[in-house]
Amino acid sequence: MDQTQTQPRIAPTTALLLALFYSTVVALQEYLYAPMLLPLLLLSWLHRASLLSIFKRLFWLNTLIAIVVASMLWQKNYELALLVFLRSNFILLFMLMLFHGKDEFSIAIAMHRLRLPHKLTSIFFFTAKSIFLIKREFTLFKNTLHVRGFTPKTNLLTYKTMAGFVGILFIKALERSFWLEKAMQLRGFCGEVYTLEAHQDFSTYDRLLAFITILSRFYRYFGDKEPFYELFG
Repeated sequence: MDQTQTQPRIAPTTALLLALFYSTVVALQEYLYAPMLLPLLLLSWLHRASLLSIFKRLFWLNTLIAIVVASMLWQKNYELALLVFLRSNFILLFMLMLFHGKDEFSIAIAMHRLRLPHKLTSIFFFTAKSIFLIKREFTLFKNTLHVRGFTPKTNLLTYKTMAGFVGILFIKALERSFWLEKAMQLRGFCGEVYTLEAHQDFSTYDRLLAFITILSRFYRYFGDKEPFYELFG
């Protein structure tokens, strides 16, 4: 059985709202405070069976952050480097755990339920569909090369193979967009994407996570005001 199906799941609408709220708060704060860890701790408990895979994704996402932090360390700006590292990882970890087990289409459905502009929702939905199809094409291409015994190397054959694959992706994307436009015109598409999925009620975990996330923003006004990152100094 899939472990993600047995774990408590946050509703997509709640996840989208809290992602916007938490990332905005953490990104605009001059200092980081210990209560900002509370939503991360709750999500870590909810997804405790999948923490290893989540942290693996976080590790690869830290590649670009490591370059930025290294440049700051080279300039001997240690305090700013630590703040950027912590702030970026707070946001990334919150996003990864919040949307764990959800696909791009659930986010598009959440945008539709939140009454966001129809054009924005439609653009996101069709972009998610394109990414899904590209991922499927890439998996098929990789499996085909594996069956044929192809091993990627730093040689001209590998470069030609990859360049041909990228070219095929562009051609298929153009053809797909053309036929999709014709299909949507025949179906009377008017700029809004509809869904038949049943409405998902807010669970206890949704309310608890929303309360803790909001509390982590306003806790510093009546709690400990010592910045979190100074505890590492």
